[in-house]
Order: sequence, then structure tokens, then C-alpha cells
Amino acid sequence: MAFKTAKNRSHLRLVREIEAIGGSVAASGSREQMGYTYDAKTYMPEMVEVLIDSVRNAVFLDWEVNKQLKKVKAEIGELSSNPQGLLLEAIHSAAYSGALANPLIAPESVINRLDGTILEEFVADNYTAPRMVLAASGVEHEELVSIAEPLLSDLPKVPHLEEPKSVYIGGEYRCRSDSSKTHVALAFEVPGGWHKEKEAMALTVLQMLMGGGGSFSAGGPGKGMHSRLYLRVLSEFQQIESVSAFNSIYNHTGIFGIHAVTVRYSILDMDPHMVIFVFIYS
Repeated sequence: MAFKTAKNRSHLRLVREIEAIGGSVAASGSREQMGYTYDAKTYMPEMVEVLIDSVRNAVFLDWEVNKQLKKVKAEIGELSSNPQGLLLEAIHSAAYSGALANPLIAPESVINRLDGTILEEFVADNYTAPRMVLAASGVEHEELVSIAEPLLSDLPKVPHLEEPKSVYIGGEYRCRSDSSKTHVALAFEVPGGWHKEKEAMALTVLQMLMGGGGSFSAGGPGKGMHSRLYLRVLSEFQQIESVSAFNSIYNHTGIFGIHAVTVRYSILDMDPHMVIFVFIYS
């Protein structure tokens, strides 16, 4: 529902304003944060005003909400053909006890209860001053402050809520399917998460070096034929169709691992190579 109708502009007007300056907008959600971005070459005051209006003043019209709910249901229905996405969810549910074990993908039973009123309550409860950060590049800090301060000065100054706890416990998850391929992931905890900045940055570089990809991958550093996983796993073992490194870093913890795809029933041939490779490069 990001960048739909807001109090100061309709969705159509918003789209036309963005197109008029050659801009682009996007929104994303993860287990610990939501992000709204607006990219354009100039027009900083207009960009900041549109961004803040969209975040703070969303109206959540019934017909717009219902339209998006139908899209979400369709996307959830397609997840059965996306084992990699389901596997990342399963890793979190097996690895953690607490908040990070909660699913990022909402079950259909929950989606059926969503409406504009619930979304408004979510925004009112969570979009508060202690929880919000405005960042920009290509602009002077003083200029950004002068533009944003009048638009954000009335944000509710509520106490900062305690972050829900998550404890890494480890575990495994298995699921049978009718697919002709086997998907497997092996992951490890990243203690400290972003609060241990040096370790987290090193792990991000490690992921780029290990990279990976599929049988037809190519490209620059961190993927395809130039990466460690491509050269030392994918090129060496024909039964492996795809192998890649991944990480999910959070405030106090994180996960780093390898995801691989092989033809069904060759999993016993694949696992030892994956385990050995992880220990060599971590």
C-alpha cells in the first residue's frame, strides 16, 4: 500500500508528480524494518514532501486495499513454485525462538482479516519519531534538515519500545514436494548482527566472494563464473544445478549460509561438498 492515495494527493496525482521529474519510488519490508525510497536527479524539496506525505498520511481507501490484498493472495499462491523463498522462511523458523522466527510471509487466514482500519492502526502505533530515520545522498545535510524539519516536527514523541527478543537455537526443517529437484540450505548464526559492524561487513564481503549462481550464470564479481562457489562447486559437480551464498543480518544476530539445488535423490552427493566449502571459507 506504499505510495497510494494520501491526504494531500490522490494516487493518480502522485504518479504524475513522480513522472514529471523522472523519478522512481519503491518500498520494501523485512523482519526488522520497512523502507520507502524516492530516487531522482534533482527536486529535493518536492521529493522529501512526497515521501513524507506518502509515509505519514496514507488514507487506505477500501478499494485500493482490496485490490492490493488480491495481489498479495496471488503472490502467496505462487510461492509453491518458489522453493528458495520458502526455504529462507524455513531457515528462520528453525534457527530462532522469538520474533525472528515469525513468518515474513503472512498466511492467507491473516490476510483475510486485513482492512484499512487495521493498516491505519499499524501506522499510528509504529510510525513514531523514535522508530523513523530519514536519509539522503547527493544533498547537503543542512538543506535536508531545513526541508524535512517542518514536515516531521509534529511526529509523536513516544518512548522507544523495547525490541522483541530473538534467541538462536538452531534446528532443521524438511518438506516433501513433487518437484524433480532438491533444495537444501546450510546456515550458521552471525552473533551480534549489525552491532558488531566489522564482523557484519566482513561477512557481506565473504558472501560476495563466495557468490554462486546457476548453470547459465555469468557476470561481475560476486556472481556467476567469477565466484568461488561457481568455480569450485558448480563447475566441479554436474549434479548441482545452482549454488549461492546468502546472508540476513539483523540488529543483534544474523544468518549466513549456502543454498543449493540438485537433481532429486543426489542430495547425498551434494551435502559433503557444501559443508566442506563452508568451513574452508568461513
